[in-house]
Amino acid sequence: MEIKTPFPTWPVDAARPSARAECAALAVFELALERPTGRPTSARKIAEKYGLSERFLTQVLQRLRRFGIVETARGSFGGFRLTADPAELTLGFVVAAAETAPPKSEKPKFEEREVENDAPTAPAFGKDRATDKRRKLVPVVSSNAEADATRALFDRAWRDAETKRQEFLNAILISELVDAARKTAPVNFTI
Repeated sequence: MEIKTPFPTWPVDAARPSARAECAALAVFELALERPTGRPTSARKIAEKYGLSERFLTQVLQRLRRFGIVETARGSFGGFRLTADPAELTLGFVVAAAETAPPKSEKPKFEEREVENDAPTAPAFGKDRATDKRRKLVPVVSSNAEADATRALFDRAWRDAETKRQEFLNAILISELVDAARKTAPVNFTI
């Protein structure tokens, strides 16, 4: 039995990652494709392929470097290389690293973890971040207990949704995305 409500359903394509997270995911994907060759890939090449700002992409890649996900190679054929193993690196970690600045005193490195581990290991991001520029969290003082209870209910719902999102992204390995892309990509016969 279908439940009918007077409200439209939330559009499936409405939940999009931040521009930084999407940029990081695309860059890591491209670097994972090139990882077997050992050659670095330039930010320009990735930016041109996906129509991204090269400057913005470079900033995102530098952030990923600080998390130990990528490394830089200098020189005329320099660029970026994926240092993390795609079979151990999750999309959740990449997104969290892109959206969370590492502490200035410490430079955390990607740590290998077992794939079966369900607990999110990526840095926290979203509503609880102090640097979250999407919205300002202002403590609301209200004398209405019902309104306070409703706000608390929604706060818990948003936190639960964010936790589920992180768990879902942490279950997706970069190597799985690369394998899926290779299966659907046309065969290239150039020598």
